[in-house]
Amino acid sequence: MTLKQHRKTLLYTALAFITVPTAIVYTRYAVSNQPEPVRQEQAVPAPRVTVLPVTAATYMSSIQAFGEVQATDQISLKTEVSGKVIWRNPAFVAGGLVQKDAELIHIDPTGYKAQLASARQTLAEARLALQQEQRQKEQALQDWKRAGISEKPGPLLLREPQLAAANARYSAARAAVSEARRNLAQTRIKAPADSLITERLTATGSYLNQGDTVASLQTSSRAEIRLALSASQWQQLPADPRGESVELLSRNLPGVRWQGKIERLSNNIDVSTRLRSLTISVEHPLSQQQPLLFGSFVQAQLRGLATPDLFALPATALTADGYLWYVTGNTLERAARTVQFSHGDTLYVSRGDLPEQISLVRKPVSGYLAGMKVQAVGDETMTGTLAAVSGERQP
Repeated sequence: MTLKQHRKTLLYTALAFITVPTAIVYTRYAVSNQPEPVRQEQAVPAPRVTVLPVTAATYMSSIQAFGEVQATDQISLKTEVSGKVIWRNPAFVAGGLVQKDAELIHIDPTGYKAQLASARQTLAEARLALQQEQRQKEQALQDWKRAGISEKPGPLLLREPQLAAANARYSAARAAVSEARRNLAQTRIKAPADSLITERLTATGSYLNQGDTVASLQTSSRAEIRLALSASQWQQLPADPRGESVELLSRNLPGVRWQGKIERLSNNIDVSTRLRSLTISVEHPLSQQQPLLFGSFVQAQLRGLATPDLFALPATALTADGYLWYVTGNTLERAARTVQFSHGDTLYVSRGDLPEQISLVRKPVSGYLAGMKVQAVGDETMTGTLAAVSGERQP
């Protein structure tokens, strides 16, 4: 290496020792003294909620209750005579319908016919004996008068005790004939009313003793449904709702309805349920276009009193813990309300201290907080639905 090249190497090395530290110091200075970035805060949009306008009005209350269809009377049909069953009506079967006075079974009448004949013979003999005693009394009185005795004849002379005994025997004989005739008639057991046969306990060829049960019947001319109502439900009814019509709906057959009326009101409160009941009656339940069967459960809809200052809400608008949410300006608010009554999917709650018209939140969610800012969006479809419901309003 020449001297000239050696000098160049030393120069380059010296420059490197000077340049590199200078660059490092400058870089650190530049990094630490650069301007802070400008931070721009992004506005968070308020959540959107679907609302519908709801106006307080007067509505006719509707009370819903459930009950079992029962017969007015349950009859245990018993025989009043003994004997062998010699005939049975083909319609006398469990589940069958029979009309009043329809003959169900015949008991062998042979012995009862003989008893009636004997009783009639005894009656004829007693009638003859009575007539003879009456004639003897008349003859004794005539003989007393012919004797010219001025004293009044005594009872024995006029055969009055004998006549009384003959008269008593005649009355007993008449009663025996009536009893024998009645016993003979009882060999033909008849339905005491239009009835549904729930159980048959005899058959042709069986022997019945007096007092044996022949069948269990339910009268079919009228059905009754007993409804147990709470104190708040009773407050929605008129003071005396007897005679008011009631619509009954089948729980198993959609669209099937029957008409009944309130028949009577109970005058006590059940000690176990603390509820008071009323009874609805339906005439000729089994002759309806769709028979109202005994033992079925139905839903009853009773029309109550007109209640003012109520909001009609869709069922989705009331939370599980009993709050309705509404929007005032752009702010969420809530109010606790108890359902006064319901009709289908519509709930009726009192307005209370709320404005006459509110923007009701249709479907509140669990994340809502009172005072939260929101964007209210109207629901035209639900508004039309509630407008249809509002036809139940009362002026």
